[in-house]
Amino acid sequence: MNMAGSRLERIRHKRAGKQGVVYLIIAIVLVIVMVGWGLPLAAQLAGGLIKSDGEPILTKELPPTPPIFSDVPEATYSAKVRVAGYATPGLDVILYLNGAELERKLVSESGTFAFEQIPLTEGENTIYAYAETPGATRSEQSKNYMITVDATKPTVTIDSPKDGDVFRGSSNRIANFSGGVNEEGSKVYIGERMAIVASDGRFSLPYQLIEGDQEIQIRATDKAGNESVSSIKLRWEP
Repeated sequence: MNMAGSRLERIRHKRAGKQGVVYLIIAIVLVIVMVGWGLPLAAQLAGGLIKSDGEPILTKELPPTPPIFSDVPEATYSAKVRVAGYATPGLDVILYLNGAELERKLVSESGTFAFEQIPLTEGENTIYAYAETPGATRSEQSKNYMITVDATKPTVTIDSPKDGDVFRGSSNRIANFSGGVNEEGSKVYIGERMAIVASDGRFSLPYQLIEGDQEIQIRATDKAGNESVSSIKLRWEP
């Protein structure tokens, strides 16, 4: 067992030790009551201090703080993702995917946890989690997160200029690119410059040409990380 694992075991043993101390206090109280007032009263008191499942009422756990996720992608083109976050050291974090329990992780001594290679399905996926103590007391549910799996590349349409257009004269050195992209939230680059994309997917960008023939790259990336690349050939003559 590594050093981190040993420390976590000590945390759990420490909590179990506290529960043992409580049992010892209860036993001392019962002995005093039995000596002073008799066995029947001691038995009645014991029934009041200990629940039917054997757990002392005095050690009833308060629910822990819900886990907090710090690394959840909004969208991805991958069928598997990694998510991470923070919770109380020594507790278990129970991850739920689309309403079903998927996996448990022990929170490290530094208060961090991570789930690797979570399998996702095409479209929307919901994840959330609980923190749970060694005594099986659960926290409230964490915040819900939605992860969208999108493996489709965005499509860019260039309305102007047209492939093969020739520009002549100093007054026509600027080519005004205009067009649209089909996925909301996508970024569009004309050469190395990023165009401003409106909410309806439309964009425009003035682009300064160099003398002679040139091939200008048009690149689009969506929120999931999919990328499409095309190009257009233009010519400018002074």
